[in-house]
Amino acid sequence: GEGRGFEIAQGRLGPGRIHHCMRSLGAAETALEILCQRAAQRETFGKKLYNHEVVAHWIAECRLSIEQARLLTLQTARKIDTLGNRKARKEVAMTKVVVPRAALKVIDTAIQVCGGAGVSQDFPLAMMFANMRTLRLADGPDEVHLSTIARWELLDQSKKLTAKM
Repeated sequence: GEGRGFEIAQGRLGPGRIHHCMRSLGAAETALEILCQRAAQRETFGKKLYNHEVVAHWIAECRLSIEQARLLTLQTARKIDTLGNRKARKEVAMTKVVVPRAALKVIDTAIQVCGGAGVSQDFPLAMMFANMRTLRLADGPDEVHLSTIARWELLDQSKKLTAKM
């Protein structure tokens, strides 16, 4: 009805944000695949890049970041499905902050492993980075979501504190 436009729009934003996060996870997977392929192809100091401990650690850190972001996304989607958008607002905000940051980290690491080629048009990484960076602004910048997370967390904690008294 009249005067409910913002409320209706907000109801659609949560699932939309999760959709963007799912796409972001796909981009992170693609970047990790490119990173691993490049690490297997290139050699420095007589050994494959992936045999250098720092690169192996980068690969592991990228996988950890992707899986953590994926699990948060799935948990948030489940909460939306079972409890509705309004009950999942904190989780949506958390996911909206965590996933683009994780994807950017993976893409940036892939660029680093690819060297100068990573920012050339030979690889999609520079474009992926630019696109992913905009997701930290779209549907509200990280700072707006961080404020939302803090507000809901403080509310949740105050309920726990009140229950203990």
